[in-house]
Amino acid sequence: MRAFLLYLIAFILIYVYNGRICPFVSTLPAWQIGFVVFVPIAIAYMFRVLLFTPLIEKQKIDVQANVVGGMDFCLFVAAGVSMVLFNELVFDFPLMESGGKVFMGTFTIGFFVAIDLALEHNRKVMQVARSMKWSYALPQVYYPITTKFFLFGTITVLLFASLIVAVIARDLYLLSSMTTQVSKGHILLTRQSIIIDIVFIMLVLLGFIINLLYSYSLNLRMLFESQTGVLERVSNGDMDYFVPVMSSDEFGVIAGHTNAMITGLRDRIRMMEGLKVAGEMQQALFPKKQVEFEGLDIAASSIFSDETGGDFFDFVENLGPNQDEMILVLGDGTGHGIGAALLMASTRAYLRMQAEYQHSPAILLSNTNKLLTRDCYGSGRFVTLFCLQISGGAHHVKWASAGHDPAIIYDGNTNEFRELKARGLPLGVLPDADYEEVCCDALTAGEVMVIGTDGIWEAMAPDSEMFGKDRMRDAIRMNHNKSAAEILHAVAEAVRIFQDGEPQLDDITIVVLKADS
Repeated sequence: MRAFLLYLIAFILIYVYNGRICPFVSTLPAWQIGFVVFVPIAIAYMFRVLLFTPLIEKQKIDVQANVVGGMDFCLFVAAGVSMVLFNELVFDFPLMESGGKVFMGTFTIGFFVAIDLALEHNRKVMQVARSMKWSYALPQVYYPITTKFFLFGTITVLLFASLIVAVIARDLYLLSSMTTQVSKGHILLTRQSIIIDIVFIMLVLLGFIINLLYSYSLNLRMLFESQTGVLERVSNGDMDYFVPVMSSDEFGVIAGHTNAMITGLRDRIRMMEGLKVAGEMQQALFPKKQVEFEGLDIAASSIFSDETGGDFFDFVENLGPNQDEMILVLGDGTGHGIGAALLMASTRAYLRMQAEYQHSPAILLSNTNKLLTRDCYGSGRFVTLFCLQISGGAHHVKWASAGHDPAIIYDGNTNEFRELKARGLPLGVLPDADYEEVCCDALTAGEVMVIGTDGIWEAMAPDSEMFGKDRMRDAIRMNHNKSAAEILHAVAEAVRIFQDGEPQLDDITIVVLKADS
């Protein structure tokens, strides 16, 4: 229906234009002018109806609008050529003086009609795109909106200038054809005619431009609604929709990048859900209840910097002939995340398997190292680990270290710290590494032992200063009279306050043992 109306309006405008602008056509009777204009326009419309289905519907849907615009423009050009040839052959009108003006008017009106019909078809395509599976990738060819507006504006200005030149040339031709002296009356009539023709051309062009701007604004509104509708769903957590890439300009690029973002978010959500499950499984590997051991108050905690981590601690109880021994291990795998979590799980499994048969910390580390090296030798991954054996109601303590920072003991009576050092390479570095085993007397009443990972003293403040071991010792010193759980909380809280909102970059694991008074 819109095409019929536009072709009808085009016929009327071309009829008026030819009658006023072309000095030769204006000499014809009104019915002949109408015949010369109507027949080519009517034939063009008939061809449009006949060609639309076989020509347009066979094209890819994303290029149909361009084909529609090209088809209508070519039909108007053909109609203009037909008018020019008919006038030349039948009425013997000169090709340049008459045909050029007739063709220019038909060309101009056809240009605007073709763009309008292309925009209308593009709206239909966008409506279809909303209800069917569409391309969601970035457009393969990019045509900026700025370029489109520049070309449209340039062509419009050139057409307007050409039509104005045609008007002035027509009136100059009429003046030059007069055999008598030109009177003031003729000059006034010519001036009025030029003004009327210019106003007519300006109004026609202005009407077409306003119509195209309105038509294009409808297309823009559909593009905006498509984009904002999907973004609103995404902001509400619905990732099941994509933005159809319905243009090859900036809107198409934005839609393509939006779809890439949605795909990335969906992958991220799936990964986060997987990490959440992995984190829950990893947390299940930690001791599920507070460890109780005669003569000791024990507390332990691990805070991951990611959903999963590489730090771990474990207690193997009821060992030895009298079932009064316990193995305590605290480890730190390289990195954090899934890779470190898998390394942590393997190390824990190997340790528990060996601890059932071997209670010596040094031999336990050596055997575990041989097993772990098979998995990660040469990969650059390793585990630092501190292993402590406690027996006889905390009367005997042995330890070994696989490259881990030494445990520290604070004696509140003397206000002194001492470290439990031992030599040994991290697990997974060399298969035949040896580990030193050290023993000492039991913890005395009131002494506090703290074993931690480097996520504590390497925690960063906003000014990039590290927390350091001195601050950790201060937290232990100020809270040594409290329970093991309260001491652990005090150290963790001191780290949190020191970070002052900075993100936690590494896992933090703390084990606190306090000898009963």
